[in-house]
Amino acid sequence: MQQEIKNPLRLDGNDENLFGMPEKYDCSKFQNLEGFSLDEELLAQFLPIAKKLNLSQASVEMLLEIALNMSKKQSLMFQKDSELKMQDKMTNYYKKFCQDSELPDPNTPAVKEFMRIADGAYNEFASAELKQTFKETGLNYDPELIKMFYKIGELAQEDNLSHYGKPAFEELTPAQILYGKND
Repeated sequence: MQQEIKNPLRLDGNDENLFGMPEKYDCSKFQNLEGFSLDEELLAQFLPIAKKLNLSQASVEMLLEIALNMSKKQSLMFQKDSELKMQDKMTNYYKKFCQDSELPDPNTPAVKEFMRIADGAYNEFASAELKQTFKETGLNYDPELIKMFYKIGELAQEDNLSHYGKPAFEELTPAQILYGKND
């Protein structure tokens, strides 16, 4: 059940309901708000102060509405700040990728083959949990991580390794293993 919070800053000029503490404050109006909930510890700290100040139910609700509005605003600011930081991180990773001499130029066809090999190893060897962590932190764009998965991909192709199977080796005799195969 979503409940819209009124603007608590508008007073009707009727201040008579601001004081006069009830026997018990009812905060149930603030329990089922979408995306927000009251912190029980903070509420337990706030209500005794409201009683000391002899605040009415209406006054407590006004203060809680202000607190929730502040919390929503801070949450939005934090989310925007996090998105900007992630965008800056991606931009820095792209610059590092372009400047790294071990990596192909992003504007050439060679980068597609490089990324195909790195992506193949990433998909084969990284667990779903690890992929999620890389995605959440932006590390899946880190050039060092891309180079690591490229190297893993190259090794896997050379040795015909698979995360789910055994390496495909020819059957060799013990002498061939020790001294090499003479054709």
